Amino acid sequence: MFSLLLFSGTALASGGWHQYWKNLGTSAYIQIGNGKTVVYDFFDPNCAYCAEAFKRELPAIQAGQLSVRYVPVAILTSSSLGKAAAILESHEQAHALALDFQGVMQNGSGGVRAVTPSDQARAGIARNLRLLLQTGNDIVPDLVFRLPNGHVGMIRGLFPVSALDSIIAGQMP
Repeated sequence: MFSLLLFSGTALASGGWHQYWKNLGTSAYIQIGNGKTVVYDFFDPNCAYCAEAFKRELPAIQAGQLSVRYVPVAILTSSSLGKAAAILESHEQAHALALDFQGVMQNGSGGVRAVTPSDQARAGIARNLRLLLQTGNDIVPDLVFRLPNGHVGMIRGLFPVSALDSIIAGQMP
């Protein structure tokens, strides 16, 4: 089950959600893909639903249709912060992210080991959490997107592939 929120033109006119979209660009994220459509996907490295979202996004990424900016937060377990830091601090972030999600799907514990976060990683993950909480949401996955007409939307929870297809087509899910 997922819920869709569309942030209206009124919110955009006041700068609220338009500014929020701009602020997402300052988050600590891992980008995978180079497609024209850009989405931000908030995730916790211990989240099985987040791993499933990653799996659903991969075909569009591999087809060159989608760029996903994975925004790590640490909200589910005590190891989440260290695992999020391990992914952010990796020299091969995309590989570390994929490895972690593969481990979550296989054994529920993730594929990366928690590390002691650097000050920079800790600050980035804390900033990411503040950005997530600004939406009024504290669950993951949380997908934020902007349509070509400027409307900003958010899907809370695991989304159907059809919703992602609609976003890529420039339409509301």
